[in-house]
Parts: sequence; structure tokens; C-alpha cells
Amino acid sequence: MKTIGYIENGVNLDHIPHGNAWYVMKILNLFNSETQTGVGLNLPSSKLGLKDLVKIENRILTKNEIAAISLFCVGATLSVIKDFKVIEKFSLKLPDQVENIIICPNQRCVSKEYYSKFSTSLNRQQKQCIKCHYCEQLFLLDEIKNYKI
Repeated sequence: MKTIGYIENGVNLDHIPHGNAWYVMKILNLFNSETQTGVGLNLPSSKLGLKDLVKIENRILTKNEIAAISLFCVGATLSVIKDFKVIEKFSLKLPDQVENIIICPNQRCVSKEYYSKFSTSLNRQQKQCIKCHYCEQLFLLDEIKNYKI
């Protein structure tokens, strides 16, 4: 069995839906950071089949960062670690709204060239949807992933 090592202080994001660790890395700007980060992709999970995992050393996430990554990691577990011990642990839920993450894909929207504000919801098929604050158009989150996140 292969493992990613323990961290002394920082955060552990486990049970990230398969393929979404990239969004966590991008939102938290970990590609251009000197922060020590462990990433596990395509890991076996009895709950999800396959999952991703991100461990970030010496970093505490803000409420805005948690809301942003929650958009792509609903159901993931966030653990805050201090002195090798979990001091806080909770499951990520779909935030009510997100800002400064997504550019509205509606070409007629006044915010089409800027990161906009969106409210979130689930549709009748329990799929995640976002609604632009400006043009009020509704989009499936799965479709938005092809845009400038």
C-alpha cells in the first residue's frame, strides 16, 4: 500500500471526488507556491470508488477558500491538523454563493470578462447548479468546468 506522509500542521482534504484535486490546487494557488503539498490522485475508496486527496503543510484555509473549494469537493472531509493531531474535522457542503472563481459563460452577460458572483443550488436531478448574479442565467456546474475557472 502506498501512502502520503503525515503532516505536523496544516490541512488534509480527503474524499475529494475523483478528478477534482486539480481545482483545489488551482483555487488555492498551490502550483506557484513553496508550500509543501501532497496530492493523491485516483486513490481507491470504498465510498466513492476512486477519490483524490490533498495535504497542505503549514496552511490554514480562510472561509472564502473553503467555500471556493467546497464548490468542487461537496462531501469531501476537511481536517485541520496541529501537532500531528486532528483538532477540527468536517464534511464540505455546497456553499450558498461563490465569488471570484468563475467567469460567466453567457456571452451577453455584463460580467463575461470578469470573475463573477454566483449563487448555488441543486436541481431536480440533484446536480449542482450555479446562477450568475448579473444575468441570472442558470448553469450546470459540470458544464462550467470547461470555462475560465
